[in-house]
Amino acid sequence: MMKHPNDVTAVLALLAAGPLALLPQAASAQSRSVAAGSSWTIARETVLDRLDIAPGGQIRPAAGRELSMTVDGVGTPLAPGSYKGRIVLAPTAPIAWKAMLGNRDYRVRAALYVDGAPDPLRSVAATWRGGQVAAGQASNLHIASADPGFTGIAIEGASRYVLNDPVIELTGNGVDDSIGYGAGIVVQGSAQVTINRPRIFTQGVVRTAIFVAGNAQVDIDGAQIETRNGTLPADYKFSILPGEMMEVPYGLGISGNVRATNVQGTAHVTYRNSHIRAQAWGALATDGEGPTWLTAINSTIETLESGYGAYANGHAQDLFDNCVFRVPDYGLVVGGPGSATFTNGTMVSSGRFGVMMHQGAGGGTLRIEKGSTFVTGQTAIVVKGRGTTIVVDGGRLVPGNGVLLQTMENDDPIMREMMRNPPPPPPAGAAPAGPVESGEVVASFSNTRLEGDIFHAMTGKGGMRITLGATASLRGGISLAVARPASGAEPTRATFASVGEVVNAPGFGAKPEPLQVRVEDGASWEVTRPSFVSELTLAPHGRIGAPVGQRLELRVNGQAVPLAPGHYQGQVELLPVGDR
Repeated sequence: MMKHPNDVTAVLALLAAGPLALLPQAASAQSRSVAAGSSWTIARETVLDRLDIAPGGQIRPAAGRELSMTVDGVGTPLAPGSYKGRIVLAPTAPIAWKAMLGNRDYRVRAALYVDGAPDPLRSVAATWRGGQVAAGQASNLHIASADPGFTGIAIEGASRYVLNDPVIELTGNGVDDSIGYGAGIVVQGSAQVTINRPRIFTQGVVRTAIFVAGNAQVDIDGAQIETRNGTLPADYKFSILPGEMMEVPYGLGISGNVRATNVQGTAHVTYRNSHIRAQAWGALATDGEGPTWLTAINSTIETLESGYGAYANGHAQDLFDNCVFRVPDYGLVVGGPGSATFTNGTMVSSGRFGVMMHQGAGGGTLRIEKGSTFVTGQTAIVVKGRGTTIVVDGGRLVPGNGVLLQTMENDDPIMREMMRNPPPPPPAGAAPAGPVESGEVVASFSNTRLEGDIFHAMTGKGGMRITLGATASLRGGISLAVARPASGAEPTRATFASVGEVVNAPGFGAKPEPLQVRVEDGASWEVTRPSFVSELTLAPHGRIGAPVGQRLELRVNGQAVPLAPGHYQGQVELLPVGDR
């Protein structure tokens, strides 16, 4: 046995001898029964061919250790029952992690633990089915476990490590997806990790496939990832707090209890040539304030039954390059001042919305460019109660309900309840917690042909500025509006699936917000429905007109005005009417 567990030379010598050399010599007993009311303490790895645990019988690790059981190499919950096969009882030193909130200390078990180098005292090598583990890399490891909370591979500290062709299959619930407790692969600290061709399947509540946090940098190529929902604990109570949340907040209008991936802290993660699929909730997530960096290149991102393709939270910077999204609800959700770019022909196919932005006052930039296309069953871009910047340059929006861009009040029932009891304001003269973000929505469109409407229906948050730039054409309306729930009632927990679905009544409304429209040289706007704006600017070589067979009437503060290049301000109405 090693005299100095932290001696890397000694670790490598054990690794060279093979997985079983990592652990103390196994006891020779072949079968064991643990009767009701009795207890058996395991001090070293023990191998059996039969184990019977009666109800009320207990098997415990020695002091300061955690205990894992495998049956024929598969992690198995240590519970009353009869087990046959190659049974390994493996005591290991715990991996000490802290919960994000509160004072909970977790004692985590993992198949492979790396902190600078593989740590044999904190690795359950009995779960390794084939493969090789060395100082700087592990190849062809197959890890399977049905033990709730068991983590596949954990890499942290200042590690520099490569994982080649890992296969990880985890069933049973995870514990805390805000820190990766129960995930397939966890990378954190300042680790730099390359993961080639991973295949990860999980099924269980908060059983994340890949979790990255801290200042880690992870490059993933050729991943095949799939996550499936589990069954919530019988005593679970809904929460949105980190470490307690075990299902997606219903206020997003979606369901599910496991995110396929998650990035936190100031980590950088890149997926190349990968396929990430989630049954529900979401496929690619970022969380916390960040800034996180999430990049997907030449990859397919899917959710099957409910959920989003990606989430850009806090100060996230998401980039999707030549990707394909197939989702039932949202291509992307943006929370706070997160930013995202869809580029190089990225294709988003969504049953409902393309992008939905919520939370915070504003900030962040959404770019859709270079041939990227959104085909959505409902509205292409929804902005709820906040500001942002939107740039569509060479991109295409094809909304099924004819609404290209919708601003509206935040109809998230969780957020609405929180606003009924907001936290107390900061003391007078206190410094702001961060930059004050504008509530204005600024959207520019260039090098694109658009067909559909733009509605600004927020009140008390900020105005909207729309620019039709070079070689942009729009066939539709741009208007202030009052948005009301399409169902006729505000969404509730019972009717969460109606979140975001509204109908618009164009007009100046009771509390009109500024809506400025600018049509630049080389741009055109064919006004197909009555449009009501606060300011209109038409450049000398821009064009505004009505559909064929109609004429456009311009009214400013109720008076008809000839339409010509220039600037108009007040209650500006553009009305396609009658025959020419």
